[in-house]
Amino acid sequence: MLTYTPPDARPPAKTHEKPWLLLLMAFAWLWPGVFSHDLWNPDEPAVYTAVEALAGSPTPLVAHLFGQTDFGIPPVYLWVAAAFKHLLSPWAADSYDAARFAGVFFAVIGLTSCGFAGFNFLGRHHGRSVVLILIGCIGLIPVAHFLNPAAAAFAAAGLVLHGYSLARRRVIAASFLLGTGWTLMSLAAAYPAAFALMLPLPVLMFFRPWQSRRLMLTAVASLAFALPLMTVYPLLLAKTQPALFAQWLDYHVFGTFGGVRHVQTAFSLFYYLKNLLWFALPALPLAVWTVCRTRLFSTDWGILGVVWMLAVLVLLAVNPQRFQDNLVWLLPPLALFGAAQLDSLRRGAAAFVNWFGIMAFGLFAVFLWTGFFAMNYGWPAKLAERAAYFSPYYVPDIDPIPMAVAVLFTPLWLWAITRKNIRGRQAVTNWAAGVTLTWALLMTLFLPWLDAAKSHAPVVRSMEASLSPELKRELSDGIECIGIGGGDLHTRIVWTQYGTLPHRVGDVQCRYRIVLLPQNADAPQGWQTVWQGARPRNKDSKFALIRKIGENI
Repeated sequence: MLTYTPPDARPPAKTHEKPWLLLLMAFAWLWPGVFSHDLWNPDEPAVYTAVEALAGSPTPLVAHLFGQTDFGIPPVYLWVAAAFKHLLSPWAADSYDAARFAGVFFAVIGLTSCGFAGFNFLGRHHGRSVVLILIGCIGLIPVAHFLNPAAAAFAAAGLVLHGYSLARRRVIAASFLLGTGWTLMSLAAAYPAAFALMLPLPVLMFFRPWQSRRLMLTAVASLAFALPLMTVYPLLLAKTQPALFAQWLDYHVFGTFGGVRHVQTAFSLFYYLKNLLWFALPALPLAVWTVCRTRLFSTDWGILGVVWMLAVLVLLAVNPQRFQDNLVWLLPPLALFGAAQLDSLRRGAAAFVNWFGIMAFGLFAVFLWTGFFAMNYGWPAKLAERAAYFSPYYVPDIDPIPMAVAVLFTPLWLWAITRKNIRGRQAVTNWAAGVTLTWALLMTLFLPWLDAAKSHAPVVRSMEASLSPELKRELSDGIECIGIGGGDLHTRIVWTQYGTLPHRVGDVQCRYRIVLLPQNADAPQGWQTVWQGARPRNKDSKFALIRKIGENI
């Protein structure tokens, strides 16, 4: 007798995928961008300064920038970055690179947790698909590879998703993962974000696919574990630094939403929806395909994903902070949705995704190789001219190790995209391989050029080179001094990190000062500009070395 088996009831088809290839791609994706460059805006200078200050800080519970508290930098990220800096610098990596290991650490936690969640919710092979989709997401790249506290929030979201995937099977493990994830999210993105990821737990109990005795036990156990853990930080802060605790409670307990004395909101939904289009590529279109193909409320993962994304979107919609990295809170459920119907992606759609990825990343790779020859060898001449325009401080630099990495990645990508019989899973693999290739080429071939454009080190060297030998000697001997305003944190960070000559903070007696001015502004009255400079193409501000009028150099 002929019988019909629905596609969803059929066992998954055998694949020729090898787990070690996924591990190799994840490893290759994790490391480019971590090594061999200075601190880049917008986050790295301030975050690294807070990491350095942690060792001598009276309390490690709050970030400090030259003695000034900054509740906007999550302390949990600083703890991990400072630990890696202490363990790895200088014997294994320089201090900047060692601190960036924190992003790699949190990215590994997030990717691994999301992969296990995909396996638990969707079955065999789908965990790999979730990880590949996340690796292919454009917005996750700067979060994982630079000094970016949003990496801790991504790890927290991954732990929570993993916990939900075990909620009806393994009560103890699920409670531990949920409690740890919620606590980490409260430290990384404040309590509103943690509560948004808690909200699905009671809501799930109203839906039949989730109704079970073990879910009730998980809910009780996870809350009993998480809530006391989430109070440890404020209790420690109140015990050790009562004044800072009062400030935190009044103005920062709700993160970007303020505190009990000052609550603030703003409508930011359109900003986040607009940026989600590129930030979550390719997870977003694949998730849309799943929504069109699945009755979401008949599946456990569908219900969870809908409630999760609605809770987070409501939170982002009223968030006064327009910061695109907050979208990492949405990536785990989007990747889960994207993987759910990946194998049912029509051959034509899979071929289009594969073709688009090959064309986009292939053309970008060709451009990067061409640009490398242009900026180092002067051909093509027009491209070399544009490269010099956008990074005038760059000096041709060919390092054999990055070159070897770039040469290795290119044929590996060509091998990956030449496979036949492309279906959804293979298309996503090729997309992730393309992202890995272009990111690796950008962070090897173009890294010195980018560093010369994004780092403030060439600006500082330009200022010091403009000084006469006599003045340099007087500055070194303390006969003369250069002052920087105590409240000018940006200038203090730059000259502390890259300057070789001594400077004094807040010393009004110094005849020379370094100030940060608007691009078109002149020196203040009574002062004369000795030198001025800025990072290339910076149209907003500039640094200036000024001298009191009537004083000789």
